[in-house]
Amino acid sequence: MPHNLNIKADETIYKYKLKQRIGGGSFGQVWLAEDQTISREVAVKILPENATIDARLKEARIGNCLEHANLVKMHYADVVRHNNTNLVIIAMDYHAEGSIISKLNAANFMQIPKALSTTRDILRGLEYLHENNLFHNDIKPQNILMGATGQGILTDYGISCVSSEGEPVHHEGFYKCHVAPETLTSNNVNSQTDVYQVGLTLFRLISSIGAIKNTFEKCGESKFNERVKNGKIISTNDYHFFVPQSLKKIINKAITPLPNKRYKSALDMRRALERINYKGYWTTDESGNYIGHQEKYEFRFQVNTIGHNLFDFMTFKKNKETNREVKISAYKGKKLSPKQLESLKKRFTQWVVTG
Repeated sequence: MPHNLNIKADETIYKYKLKQRIGGGSFGQVWLAEDQTISREVAVKILPENATIDARLKEARIGNCLEHANLVKMHYADVVRHNNTNLVIIAMDYHAEGSIISKLNAANFMQIPKALSTTRDILRGLEYLHENNLFHNDIKPQNILMGATGQGILTDYGISCVSSEGEPVHHEGFYKCHVAPETLTSNNVNSQTDVYQVGLTLFRLISSIGAIKNTFEKCGESKFNERVKNGKIISTNDYHFFVPQSLKKIINKAITPLPNKRYKSALDMRRALERINYKGYWTTDESGNYIGHQEKYEFRFQVNTIGHNLFDFMTFKKNKETNREVKISAYKGKKLSPKQLESLKKRFTQWVVTG
């Protein structure tokens, strides 16, 4: 387990001088390090003696064969004796922008355009993997890095699976919060399993990064798995009010419990996302207030409670160049019931997104 590694910053292991820990989990630890033989910064994944050396080298063998802009390439691996244990150290490119999680706003979600562009990047990487009869099987926000030009880069092939002809294969482990129904019922993974995990990842990026994990912790593993099998992991009310129906439809198709009802391939899902061309998005400021954006305008709304469970709703747009703010008469209401309020808020915020 990671806590048994007993390594720290400024320590040198083999040819790597460790600088800063940048990730980790049950598998081991990821560090920013200097490869002192070539004076280059690299990311190194350090795997402790919790599996055979061959099992730990499998990820490096997969990652070393990959040549794609949206997939992390693993350059080489070493077996090193350190503190009386055999460590496997895998060296790969270091991406200074880190995980996509670092790009979330104060409310722990990402603006829709960025989430969509990153997801399309990841699907491009998956197309390459699937063409080479590989299933990633561990797609989640933590495994998406941001490249220097803002591109999404998929990493971590620790439980990826090789299929000789692209047919379903037995899994080699799974992330419990993103487990697909077919993995629970048949112990298999396939290309549609990756599509399912992309759908959950996109939902988390635009909704809340902790959404699925919170459901898992609330339900417990057994009940959570039943919800997975029945296609009840996400409900309509789990989406933010500003998410358009066209995007919900794509995500819901990706995570339907029957694999043959999902997108047939990563390419099909990417094409569906590419047909979306939203004009705006919503985010939050540091205080959690919602702020809408289009190219020329910034938007906000205001809800006033007027008693007896009734509300007034007002909307505003501000010219980004002049800073002049005006009310929007088309989206205002007085003495609204809670249901009317939610309906008007949804219509306004989705209009900002769709233009």
